[in-house]
Amino acid sequence: MDYLLKLQQLAEPYRSNFDVEVRLLEIKRCVAEISQGQLLSRPLPILTLVEDCWLDFLTIGIKQQLPTVQIEQDFRDLNHLFANFRKYLQYHFGQWTLISQQALAIWTKYWPHRHYLELMAGNGVLAKGLTAYGQKVIATDSFAWQGENNTGRQLHFPVQDADALTAIKKFGSQVDAIILSWSPDRDPIDVVIAQQIRQLPQHPDLIVIGEKFGVTNSELFWHTQPIAFSPQVHLINRYLPQHDLVKEQVFLIR
Repeated sequence: MDYLLKLQQLAEPYRSNFDVEVRLLEIKRCVAEISQGQLLSRPLPILTLVEDCWLDFLTIGIKQQLPTVQIEQDFRDLNHLFANFRKYLQYHFGQWTLISQQALAIWTKYWPHRHYLELMAGNGVLAKGLTAYGQKVIATDSFAWQGENNTGRQLHFPVQDADALTAIKKFGSQVDAIILSWSPDRDPIDVVIAQQIRQLPQHPDLIVIGEKFGVTNSELFWHTQPIAFSPQVHLINRYLPQHDLVKEQVFLIR
């Protein structure tokens, strides 16, 4: 069954619960924005239901004469679906980073008029967002993920077909910074990318979007690449999503 349909059917008896309804509305907003090739207008709130919601959830179910065992299972199943919303976006839309337009407004305010090369750009949504804020972006991707999900199948920005190392060699000398968003975990290509960038004569910044020692990038990368302190990055990260267990952040590597 489709994720959204299953979510709607499971949540329907409990929609009078404020916390359930707010989460459904936020998911609806997010899907609408991403389906239009946009970044989120604002970060998603925490989606999983906390234990404080349980009593009201139980009361609503009892009023509808639902068995307590079913209500308990519905609460667990609904929380499971909320917790896996990011996976739905990744495989249905090919959307990996959930950085928001609010974050890009801060990004471009403190890093204005920059020229970027984005590696592994996927559908080009991040490049599109940066361009809307007046930045210049060369977006590239090898489209290796097309066989597994919808990444790269519907482009929202011109994305040139090039793997990361080829893109750095071809365009690296033309830009101020290089963006690496959601590099695959357990793949040390990110270390090779960082090494190749440091060999460029103008030494562009490497801006990484992902989760440290989590679902993105190799452990070798996090162990060996120095993360620079940046007030700009600190501000940007306030506007990244905290809706699930993935602690997605922006990192500046120099």
